[in-house]
Formats: sequence, C-alpha cells, structure tokens
Amino acid sequence: MSSNRISRHTSPQLDMNPMVDMAFLLVTFFLLASTFKTAEPARVVVPRSVTTANLPDDRLITISVAVDGRTFIGLSSSEARIMWLDRYAALYELDFDEAQRTTFSLIPGFGVPREKLKEFLNMAPHERSRFFQPGLPMDSLSNELADWLVLGRTVVPRARVAIKADKGTPYKHVDHVIKTLTENNILRFNLVTDIKRLDNDGR
Repeated sequence: MSSNRISRHTSPQLDMNPMVDMAFLLVTFFLLASTFKTAEPARVVVPRSVTTANLPDDRLITISVAVDGRTFIGLSSSEARIMWLDRYAALYELDFDEAQRTTFSLIPGFGVPREKLKEFLNMAPHERSRFFQPGLPMDSLSNELADWLVLGRTVVPRARVAIKADKGTPYKHVDHVIKTLTENNILRFNLVTDIKRLDNDGR
C-alpha cells in the first residue's frame, strides 16, 4: 500500500538578530568616537578672504570679537585648560573646586570677568548657554584679556594666537585687541576668515 506524501514548501526566513546587533555596535562606536562641537560664547560671522593657511587644532588661542565689541578667549587644548585656570587662580588667589575645573576644561571659549567666573562655572549647561557674557575687561586698570593671553602662552608655549572678529565689528575693537597683543610681545598672530571662492577670471 503506497502512501502519498504532500511536500510543503516553506518560505525562507532571514535571521535579523545579527543585523540588529551590528547596528547597535555601529551606533555605539560613532557615539564614543565622535567629538561634538560645543556652542561658541557669541555668534561671529567672519569676513571672507582667499587665504588657505590652516591653523593648528591643538595649540591655538582664539580671541573672538563680537559686533558690539565684547571679547572672548578660548584655548583649543581641553587638557591644558585646567592648568590654564589653575595658573589664573594662583595669580589672583582664587580657589576653584574640582567640578568648576572640570567644567572649565569643557568650555571652548568664554568672556566673563573675574568676579563672575565662579558663578558662570557653577551654572548648568543650558543656563550657561543662555547667560549673557559681557566680555573680558580690557581697560587700563584691569586688562584680563592680557592676563589670560600671557598665562595661555605659559601653559602652551608654542601656541598660535588667532583673532576671530565678526565682519561687522568696528575696527576700533579689533585694534584694541591688537594693541593688547603687541603690548605683551605677541607680534605674530592670525586673522580668522572664511575661504572665498575665486571666479573663473580670478576675481
């Protein structure tokens, strides 16, 4: 007696578990390997030029000048910022706790006077981003920009200095910064600009 067997064809199945694992591994890798850009203390739209000179990423002191003349300073090396703050604290006999020192190491630039610096560092990140920074004092009685500059050059001896001024900033504000540099024997510095594309006729 013969038996008839009905063959049932099953559709192929794809195991998605390895693909899901791979996707999570890639997401984790990019989160750990990426460096997120922090917000600058003031919006500065730099002028355009045809220069192509590149500035170093790890040995750079940047002085930003806003349209209203407020001046900010930043050090590119996050590892050197804590030492930078410590030397400033020693100069003026200030005391910063570990949380304030860590916060300072994460800030790419700032523009608050000495008496408001602790208050600024104690703020939460969202409060700090909305806080109006009045800029570093540069008057004849207290030129805090000069103090930070000199100390920055001692922390990073071969640091380059760059001025990042908004294209609408009156020149008198930029000239004030340049005078501060020259008075402290910083005679070589760069002006940060945006690259301008040339037309076909070279203009």
